Amino acid sequence: MDNRGPVDFPNIVASLLTVGIVVVDRRFNVLMWNRFMELNSNFRSEDVVGHNIFDFFPELNRNWLEKKIRSCLILKTASFSSWKQRPYLFRFKPSPALSGESEFMYQDASIFPVYDANGIVQGACITIHDTTEVAEALRLLDRTMDQALDLEELNRRDGLTGLYNRKFFDEQITQEILSARRYKWPLALAMIDIDNFKDVNDNYGHVVGDAVLHGLALCLQGMLRSSDTLCRYGGEEFALILPQISPQNSNVLMERLRKAIQAMQVDASGGPVKVTISVGIASLDDSLSAGQLVVHADEALYQSKHGGRNRVTAYSEQREAVLH
Repeated sequence: MDNRGPVDFPNIVASLLTVGIVVVDRRFNVLMWNRFMELNSNFRSEDVVGHNIFDFFPELNRNWLEKKIRSCLILKTASFSSWKQRPYLFRFKPSPALSGESEFMYQDASIFPVYDANGIVQGACITIHDTTEVAEALRLLDRTMDQALDLEELNRRDGLTGLYNRKFFDEQITQEILSARRYKWPLALAMIDIDNFKDVNDNYGHVVGDAVLHGLALCLQGMLRSSDTLCRYGGEEFALILPQISPQNSNVLMERLRKAIQAMQVDASGGPVKVTISVGIASLDDSLSAGQLVVHADEALYQSKHGGRNRVTAYSEQREAVLH
């Protein structure tokens, strides 16, 4: 037989340093205020016990907490509030042992009914768990992930125009071809080249040349669908991936883009600068790889430039056979 006597559970709970324990009655008067709560609130148990909890902590969300406690008392069920939903219940300072940037202690809070010896609910117990360390670790992880994603995005973008770069194009065209074949939808690729761009740089300088590239990118992007992918392929050449578009409609779209660029002008010290573009379009068929589709679009682009520039040409095997 164990002669050590009964365990003093109330004293153990009151002395806890790792979990906050608050017990309130039906009128929200404090019945228990343990050591954790004393240390973090700077209010002694004898100062708080017997008083309404909202008198000491006006920052508490009274409507929310009263509703939670009343629900607990009436329904006799427990409830839980995560720091992710509500960062804190009591506005305590974080532990000095933590070197993070948090202004307050993140907390998980639980509320459950307290019964008397006859099984009647007399109040509610609120437990507070300090989750600041976990919250800060997750925030740091999220920040690191965001930075990694931002860096990855920068690696996929052209610094001047903000368009996707050649590396991204090489990845995307392969994925778009796989999707087109899987879902049996059409796909077109347009290669776009600014006509006589070297003359712009020679006559107006590279600053104006850069402005032309940037203006052209903005103009084209403003006329495309969200599913289209415009990339700076290199220098003054751009690649445009057009999913779910028929050969006829791709020709109509590129002709509209060509006219828009022809009407565009960039201001320079010597007066407005105007440029035109040449375009080559190729449509996907069952036998083409990504590299072959690019070659076909390039050959069509060559025909546009060879035919006088400022025009749109669709790839044709018959025409290529004659020219070669």
